[in-house]
This record gives sequence, structure tokens and C-alpha cells, in this order.
Amino acid sequence: MVIKGDQTTEKILVTLDTKQDLSAIKLPGERYGDVVARLVRERKQQDYIAHLLNVAKDGDFVRMDSDEEYTEIKEEVMGSAPRDRTACTPIH
Repeated sequence: MVIKGDQTTEKILVTLDTKQDLSAIKLPGERYGDVVARLVRERKQQDYIAHLLNVAKDGDFVRMDSDEEYTEIKEEVMGSAPRDRTACTPIH
């Protein structure tokens, strides 16, 4: 284990094939640790998106308009301050 700045690093063993695979996807200026960190971030992002899609597909949702508290808050907010819709960018 080596401490570099505020990060602790540790060596990991990989096969020659794995090192070659990492080298093939390494971006200019990246170290192998950077590649591994990027792959881990990408995997976490993919897992999170898969979770959200699963919740959207299988989740048990309640219509907000049928909730009395939400309706009261919505009416209060909508009636309290007129919005300048000319400043809004239309969504297509």
C-alpha cells in the first residue's frame, strides 16, 4: 500500500490479457488506475440506470392529482406568483 497525496493506492494483479484489454481502452494520459476507476464509475452509472428503469417498469405509483395535500400545495403555488412564460425555452 502506498500513500500518494490524499489518496491511498494499492497494487492489484491482473493477467497479461486483462492488462492488454485495459491498455486497449485506455485514453491518452490515463494510468491503469484511472481506467479501472472510470470503468467502475461507468458500471455504477449503468447499475443505477437499470435500477431506475426497473422501478419505472415495476413500481407501484400513486397519481399525484388524487392526493389532497399535493393538490392543496399545487393550487397554492400556482396561485401565488404569476410566471413570466416569455423567458422560458420551449421543450420540443
